[in-house]
Amino acid sequence: MRLCMLIPRPGWRTRRTAWWMLALCLLPVQQAAAQAASAEMLKAEVIYRALMFVTWPAGREAAGRSLPVCTLGEGRVETALQALQGRPIRHLSVEVRRLAKLDQAVHCQLLYVSTPTPMPALKAALADAPVLVVSDASAMLDHGAMINLQIEDGRIVFDVELDATRRAGLDISTKLLRLARFVRHQQPAS
Repeated sequence: MRLCMLIPRPGWRTRRTAWWMLALCLLPVQQAAAQAASAEMLKAEVIYRALMFVTWPAGREAAGRSLPVCTLGEGRVETALQALQGRPIRHLSVEVRRLAKLDQAVHCQLLYVSTPTPMPALKAALADAPVLVVSDASAMLDHGAMINLQIEDGRIVFDVELDATRRAGLDISTKLLRLARFVRHQQPAS
């Protein structure tokens, strides 16, 4: 007789995924030498797991069998994101692309920006296209990023700009929003 039998329940996989994501976000980054590489790999994994909780407009997600994850700039996180190539997200497969120009980002579903990019340039290039903009550059939430990753007290944390995601037609699950350190959202005037 098995005592450690796991009985699937409705919502079991979603809860398990949320717990794994929470554990990943709260993992401390240990040694100084390994910290940079580990932090970049963890950021890439957080980005991958966040993709599971984002829904794009129906036409955008059904457009192909790949989910284009694009990077702008050169850095350790961009290199770490290459490890996501081919990993599944729902019925899609992650396709990592390096962009030479910001105006190519309209063909992506996620754009990772490592260097601060002025908001007018991001707005002009994307024009509220359904592209999830993620960054780890300081204060990028104020300059067009929708999710901003940071290391705080040795842990990876993230902030979300909810209004920007909604303007782009993206739906972020409340499961992901509950894990965020900060969710920026303007309350509608009554």
